[in-house]
Amino acid sequence: MRILYVSPYPPARDGIGAYTHVLAHAVRERGHDIAVVAARPHPDAPDEVIGALGSTVKPLREAVDRFRPDVVHAQFAVPAFGARAPAVARWLAAPGVPAVATLHEVTRDTALLRGPGRALYRHLARGCDRLVVHTRAAGDTLRALGLDGRATVVPHFSAPPPPATGTPAELRKRFGLGDDRVLLAFGHVHVSKGLDDLVRAMTMLPPATLGEVRVVVAGAVRRRHGPFRVFEARDHLHEAAVRRLARRYGLRDRLLFTGYVPDGDVAAWFGAAEAVVLPYRDAEQSGVANLARAFGVPVIATAVGGLAELFEGSPWAVPPGAPDRLASAITDLLGTNPRAEAPTPARDTSLAALPPVQDTGLDTGLNTGLDTGLDAVTTRTIAVYESAHTAGNRPDAP
Repeated sequence: MRILYVSPYPPARDGIGAYTHVLAHAVRERGHDIAVVAARPHPDAPDEVIGALGSTVKPLREAVDRFRPDVVHAQFAVPAFGARAPAVARWLAAPGVPAVATLHEVTRDTALLRGPGRALYRHLARGCDRLVVHTRAAGDTLRALGLDGRATVVPHFSAPPPPATGTPAELRKRFGLGDDRVLLAFGHVHVSKGLDDLVRAMTMLPPATLGEVRVVVAGAVRRRHGPFRVFEARDHLHEAAVRRLARRYGLRDRLLFTGYVPDGDVAAWFGAAEAVVLPYRDAEQSGVANLARAFGVPVIATAVGGLAELFEGSPWAVPPGAPDRLASAITDLLGTNPRAEAPTPARDTSLAALPPVQDTGLDTGLNTGLDTGLDAVTTRTIAVYESAHTAGNRPDAP
């Protein structure tokens, strides 16, 4: 098949773009042709990028005419496309080709944008032959919106990490970490990620534990575009508030902000970490959690959204907005040998265990407890393409 992806895409710094890049190349390795229309133009875009959205969706129409895809796969979230999101949704409503949309942040987007956000997702869904979400919680959101009839759950994969160019020892020296035990908060700085709860939890650690711990916030505020810059500004204000909170509690030397992390340093940061800490207030899914799993690093996470599914049963899963519980989990984990004892959800790694994609109804056959490896997720996604292509070519196709 010929698959055209519509998504942010490297070298743009975007988590959804990185997801699309890995998935598209895995699909191509299965013998399919792929091409990409990027959310924004970039002078160093790779060869598979055959167009980029400007102020209109004209490049998308032109790419379809040239590439003649069997399926269009939009990797959709409102922040991913910014002001172009409504135009992309309108185009998907009548692309003239079977369409699939992976809804990466449907719960967060609809909660934040309320009525307009719900209307946007309903409009987008009407034009898609299949919808994909990563978690049962996102599936519940679709059900509440009346959009579950063409939906399937495909988990966020645990992909191989980027090749390492640095080492944990080099990072420790560069950032003056010494022999401190590192708790890693990785990824974009965002108001929903609970860094203020993490600072408050640090104040509740036993003095001996606090004295040997450094919290490393490895990431920066995500860049936004157009009217969505207001959300970028909000995240900058959140970062400033977290820094002030650390100063107020005398923890400035226990909290390190690294800024943007180059790909070559990703492996080194996970290698240096005693544990990854995800104190999120809300979460659709988490690529950081899947990176931690890929590296074998234990995770302390709040039981929200997809994190609740991913770490169900973990002794280090805590309620959101509860710094005392977070502090207890940190103390407990640091008192063990976490790398050796980190609980990993049991997974069925047999591809034969994957159920078929259903024509109707939310298929939750692939979620927590089943295989989140890239190979299995690629197989599942290609099955969605085949289902969409069949549905889109029926005489009575919606």
